[in-house]
Amino acid sequence: LGEKREITIGLPPSYEKNTGKKYPILILLDGDYLFDPFYGALNYGAYWDDLPETIIIGISQNKNDERTSDCDYDDESGLPAGKGARFFEFIGGELLPYIEKKYRTAPFRIIAGHDTTAGYLNFFLFKESPLFNAYISMSPELAPEMEVRIPEKLAEFKQPIFYYLSSADGDIKKMRERVQNLDSNIKPVTNPSLNYQYDLFKGASHYSLVLHSIPNAL
Repeated sequence: LGEKREITIGLPPSYEKNTGKKYPILILLDGDYLFDPFYGALNYGAYWDDLPETIIIGISQNKNDERTSDCDYDDESGLPAGKGARFFEFIGGELLPYIEKKYRTAPFRIIAGHDTTAGYLNFFLFKESPLFNAYISMSPELAPEMEVRIPEKLAEFKQPIFYYLSSADGDIKKMRERVQNLDSNIKPVTNPSLNYQYDLFKGASHYSLVLHSIPNAL
């Protein structure tokens, strides 16, 4: 990226004690505001043995409108472009190798985001060898044609793939309508490798739906 970026790393409570254990990875886009709710939900679930302990990496994107430039894409191709293409390579070529070299990681990776970043994370589905096993897309702002492209791609997976999608009745209308179209196109997919869930929350807004989505997605 040619610049300094801030990341926040949350290690599970047992990490220092259980030196033989490996942990799945959760990459959080919009880490500046998604880190705390995800970290709390995962630790709470792990306390009751309902969720596996997980290494969380939050990427801060709140300075100088980073989230917009990080998620840049070409309108015609519908693929990351400019800074968006460099951010894509930063995650796969720099951040993940750094985390997996420094920490004890299991071969299961999750990525999550909200609105702009939730739309962006879908680009990782289209790598020849996808980097992530699970995708948490909360009220995504979708790139062109994604309502059709995502279901087509999910139908092709041979290995297990987890895909979570959410919106709310109080969500931004144009985003909610496209998300509902995406859901309508994913539901007929019969791929046995696909684990899919969609939630439409009643009484929630574009922002409060995040707190409803996180425990359901996990």
